[in-house]
Amino acid sequence: MEIGKVIGSITSVSKIDELRPVKLFLVQLVDSDLKLKEDYIVAIDSVGAGHQDMVIITTGSGSRFTGITEPTHTDASIIARIDNLEV
Repeated sequence: MEIGKVIGSITSVSKIDELRPVKLFLVQLVDSDLKLKEDYIVAIDSVGAGHQDMVIITTGSGSRFTGITEPTHTDASIIARIDNLEV
């Protein structure tokens, strides 16, 4: 899993049918000091995240088991919005 910040949304008119009902977000990943890295990932939103939200992303085959993403072809899903994080 990774932690990141939603920095944008992706709109696509042409995409496979399984992706039509889902939101795609551009997420900037953070390092262990919670500083933004120059590392980005496109993830399917399965929790109702929004712009500037800090989120947890799961990647790989496990990202398809969120209920929303089961019928889709994905390797990254937002599985939680972070309300508070203490290090």
